[in-house]
Amino acid sequence: MSKYRIFLDTANIHEIEDALSTGIVDGIATNPNKMFQVGRKYADVIKDIRSIFDGPVAVEAISTTAPEIIEEAQRLSAMSENIVIKIPGNKEGIKAITKLVPMGITTNCTLLFNPAQALAAGLAGSPFISPFIGRVNACGMDGMQLFRDVRKMYDFYGINSVVIAASIKNIHDAVQAVCAGADSLALTYEIFNQMFSHPLTEQGIEKFTADYKAING
Repeated sequence: MSKYRIFLDTANIHEIEDALSTGIVDGIATNPNKMFQVGRKYADVIKDIRSIFDGPVAVEAISTTAPEIIEEAQRLSAMSENIVIKIPGNKEGIKAITKLVPMGITTNCTLLFNPAQALAAGLAGSPFISPFIGRVNACGMDGMQLFRDVRKMYDFYGINSVVIAASIKNIHDAVQAVCAGADSLALTYEIFNQMFSHPLTEQGIEKFTADYKAING
């Protein structure tokens, strides 16, 4: 059973600090878009993350051919311990993963949009894979069915890759992804905070507080 449940999908160190304070974040996921949003380089962000967190940190390889991906992955992996290299699930990415995993480099096969891609990633031995829910749904397909299919295939073949639900647009989809077989969730800071929020909880707190004050003066 996976020990990784929640990856915080951000490069914002303040968001990371706050989320880590809950004690339920197991990893950090970044990509070029997240780095662009904070206007910082991988090395600087990773240095800050490492000052407060020693778990897995995922960074994206942006090279497009297998030899280039392998070289970039080796360079990124050398930046710090527990670096996970995110590699797209196309043919060049799968070629790279089959070479990188035996080298001891941890990969997360990402940008997966159909079960066949996920199967290829698992057969290649990627320790992590990331099928995308929101983008699949945006194409008029069923992101949850993707997870059900992946879980069925992985269980049948005995593939032990950690299946991370990515591109999650709301907490309802996060819960449904787990029910559909996702081992882990990659959540933005906004979606992560939705885990703790419900209007009835706030109403209950207000009611209990008012009753306590009424009794105790």
